[in-house]
Amino acid sequence: MGINNGKSGKTVSVAGIEALFSEFEALYGGRFADMWRGTDIAYVKSLWAKALSGLTLREVRFGLDQCRFKPWPPSLPEFLGLCRPPPDPEKAFVVAQRLISCRQYGEDVWPDKALYWAAVEFGFFDLRSMSWQLAKNRWSRLWLEKRDMEAVLPPVPKASLKLVPPGQSLTDAVTAKKHLARLKRLTMGTVERDVGDE
Repeated sequence: MGINNGKSGKTVSVAGIEALFSEFEALYGGRFADMWRGTDIAYVKSLWAKALSGLTLREVRFGLDQCRFKPWPPSLPEFLGLCRPPPDPEKAFVVAQRLISCRQYGEDVWPDKALYWAAVEFGFFDLRSMSWQLAKNRWSRLWLEKRDMEAVLPPVPKASLKLVPPGQSLTDAVTAKKHLARLKRLTMGTVERDVGDE
């Protein structure tokens, strides 16, 4: 798909619209051709090129990928909505929670800088421990602020993996065995207070 380098980054060109329409024809066959029957297709393509010029190639590709799950070809407003769906803070929160858990193993790949820096400002502990109902107001405000400043945010730093020094893990073997024994007694209905507990 053709691109132009402009002030807003990589954008779709008229040649890119030709490629996009070819992909629509391959996806939808006659349904796509029927959509434009009786119109000036050159004007339609120039209108699409103008409307999509503010989008990045990545956004257009995302919109096209969404079309693979839709039985009918999109109109221009529908396609714009597929390329740049309205922000969903709850989905972003769930993704951030998952990625924070992956970060300790160095397996986090953030879809954008805004999500990472919103997670940092929100606090990793709060992300791990809070429900959406408790977090939604603060998270939504932070995430939308970071989205608005995406272009000036620093890159997502690589996770630094740290091994816990020997003997300083969260639970040592003796304590773990003690807790397991207590759980076993609790499940068997023989709850007795252990000497030295708590």
